[in-house]
Amino acid sequence: MPDHHSYKKSAQFKQPDWGLLDPDNGADACSAEQFERVLDVLEIQPYRDINSAIVPVQQALAVAARLQQEKLTQRTRLIHADVLGRQGQIADSGRLIREINAWAAANDQEHILARSHRLLGGFFRRLGDHDSALEHALRALKHLPSGVAPPTRADHLMTLALTLDESGAYEDAKQRFDEVLAIANATGDVQFELFALNNMAFTYYDLGDLEKAAEMIKRIRDLSERHHFPLIAMQLDTIAKGEILLGRPDEAERTLLPVITDPSERRLSELASLPECMLTLSQAQLLQGKLGEAQAMLDEAKHLCEDHGLAALCVQARLRQAELYAEAGRYKEAYEEHRVFHEEAEALRSAEREAKAHIFQAVFEAEEARKSSEHFREMALRDPLTGLRNRRFIDDHIDELLEQTRESGDPLTIAIIDLDYFKRVNDTLSHVVGDTVLINVAKILSVAAAEPAAVARMGGEEFVALFPRTDEKQGLELANRMCRAIRGADWSPITGTLPVTASIGVHTVYGGSISRMELLGIADRRLYIAKRAGKDRVVAEG
Repeated sequence: MPDHHSYKKSAQFKQPDWGLLDPDNGADACSAEQFERVLDVLEIQPYRDINSAIVPVQQALAVAARLQQEKLTQRTRLIHADVLGRQGQIADSGRLIREINAWAAANDQEHILARSHRLLGGFFRRLGDHDSALEHALRALKHLPSGVAPPTRADHLMTLALTLDESGAYEDAKQRFDEVLAIANATGDVQFELFALNNMAFTYYDLGDLEKAAEMIKRIRDLSERHHFPLIAMQLDTIAKGEILLGRPDEAERTLLPVITDPSERRLSELASLPECMLTLSQAQLLQGKLGEAQAMLDEAKHLCEDHGLAALCVQARLRQAELYAEAGRYKEAYEEHRVFHEEAEALRSAEREAKAHIFQAVFEAEEARKSSEHFREMALRDPLTGLRNRRFIDDHIDELLEQTRESGDPLTIAIIDLDYFKRVNDTLSHVVGDTVLINVAKILSVAAAEPAAVARMGGEEFVALFPRTDEKQGLELANRMCRAIRGADWSPITGTLPVTASIGVHTVYGGSISRMELLGIADRRLYIAKRAGKDRVVAEG
């Protein structure tokens, strides 16, 4: 869910006099009182538009140094920490915010304490620690003085709404979004109103409430037109995604074409905006059967993603390419592309978790750092959604088991499990429902494949189970047990009338020199045979 956008002055929003900070324009004459009023606006500016905040923040640091008032210095340093975090310097930002948070608590500076908790909420959101993010967002609102400027209160409420949403408290999140809307409407802050509506649209997408999502889209368009406030690329992308979900890909294409074809219409808030819009446009064209145009747009998006090192979008592009191949009837290529998508998605998740562990190590010192890094090292080997082991763990574990079976001659059985028609669950219901299905499948597999077996999520809807000291007959029975358990579970409270089944490919080895990739390849080939044979079955030959 986006949490910052390009800035354009709202109808009643007053741009501060940045000239007070300019050394060539009399900054030496800026009084402490004037400077504090500038900071009231500057502390929200990184959220409104990071690019327009960078120079004023640097100038503000110089003014604060001249005024030599510790409260103003710490407040300015906190805004600088916000800029650092939004520029990707997360560890440096986190260290600085924690330092200022401790200073504010020790010196009874409620405003700075509130702002530091708000920024710590953002820090933990970036690291995916939703519980800590919510805790700090709540503290931020608790410590916020009653007389703060409306945009500051709206900023705190928005952070709380986002963290509530990401914690699954959707109704509470909606209440906070509504409070942001009320403040924005009362003060004529069109930009904050658009922020809230945009984030609410994402919430309704996740919940599968297309009627409410459509309402948010209409309100965003109406607000933009009424105030002659042009939408930025990421907001148009939000609208287009909603139009696709609502079965209107032609409208989605019309929404995004100006962003792609007219540079003056782009209004990009971040580097990823343009290729992300291209991926959405490619999907809209695919759904209309415009395969040539969809492929051309996808090629352009992939080129941009690779040029700028946008790893997450490169992975998304893989999935879109698989869909295009499938629609064109190139099923073998679609299958291979989908396999690479899963591999790259898991590699990306592992890399991100490793990076988060390093950031925690850098920010939290002594025992706290050790506990956090141990926790995140463990997380790096687990799938965050299901709690199962992940591809990184299973690769090392397979190598260990193969070495053991080479030495002992004991059998080792592998089963690759892939859910059938899972895309239908996501598309028909929602990704939230799809995630619930994956979590419950993980529980079923954990019971069916108890220790010393190991179960992991490979990525997407694909799982793997390893059974040491298990021969062909035993392995086949265990795989059939998993298949029956998934089929026989009561899915109706989750998916309604949509069934949940799985196809499974199985292979057993006895010593020998087979490699991990060969072992996975044989099991995966048998999984593919199970899919072609009608799904919901186990294949142990071929």
